[in-house]
Amino acid sequence: AAVRPGGILLIVSHHPADIEGAHRPNAPVMFATAAEMAAVLDPAAWTIETAEPEREGALPGGGTGTVRDAVLRAVRRR
Repeated sequence: AAVRPGGILLIVSHHPADIEGAHRPNAPVMFATAAEMAAVLDPAAWTIETAEPEREGALPGGGTGTVRDAVLRAVRRR
């Protein structure tokens, strides 16, 4: 309801594939796939795009490694 028609909802989150590296007790609640986020939107009311890009990022405890994001971009139709 906070996005007007023609407005964009953009969510970038951690992907569940990275839960093991999170070292946070509530990580499973915080992590979602792009498809899981899209599933709560009415496709008749939104134009939905999802992606799960990989990138190099900092790992807990130091060093770098491949991490995956969950990205949802939705444009409200009505």
